[in-house]
Amino acid sequence: MKKLLSIAFLLALSSNAFAAPAYYSGTINRIWAQDQDGGFIITYEGTSNSLSDCKHQYAYFVSSVQSPEMLKNSLSIALSAFHAGATVGVVVDKDLNGEYCHALSIDLRK
Repeated sequence: MKKLLSIAFLLALSSNAFAAPAYYSGTINRIWAQDQDGGFIITYEGTSNSLSDCKHQYAYFVSSVQSPEMLKNSLSIALSAFHAGATVGVVVDKDLNGEYCHALSIDLRK
């Protein structure tokens, strides 16, 4: 019986460890600096926000997930999209941080 429970436990852990990153898209309505290492946070406009299952409905861009160069590029894309009112897509892996949506990448949509 212990062996069966152990196998079930391991299967439950491994299914969460290999969850696929999620893709969220929307129009940015807010950007702000988060930390001294260049991290920042974005939110999407509208109440049917596709970040609704993320903590505070935020997409976090942090130095523990992205390199400094990637953070600069991501901020540049986010600011461009914000000023143009364009749609962006953000890839996050919630399994890295529970409810926090730490961004892996961002793209600009036309």
